[in-house]
Amino acid sequence: MARPNNSDSTDKSLVTAFVLILFFATPFAALWARFSHAWYTPYVLWLLLIALLAMAHLLKEKGNKSP
Repeated sequence: MARPNNSDSTDKSLVTAFVLILFFATPFAALWARFSHAWYTPYVLWLLLIALLAMAHLLKEKGNKSP
């Protein structure tokens, strides 16, 4: 049985993980955290990121649906 080619989804996952690490776990995080934002700002950023990824996943599934 042939395996499906998942290299595209793997590449996108790796890029997403790299961007998340860059944005939330490096000195770059100190730059955007330095400004006086509300305490819940990091949580809103995570929620926005999760919502964008979920929307992209749902749109991909919708595009791959068989008629």
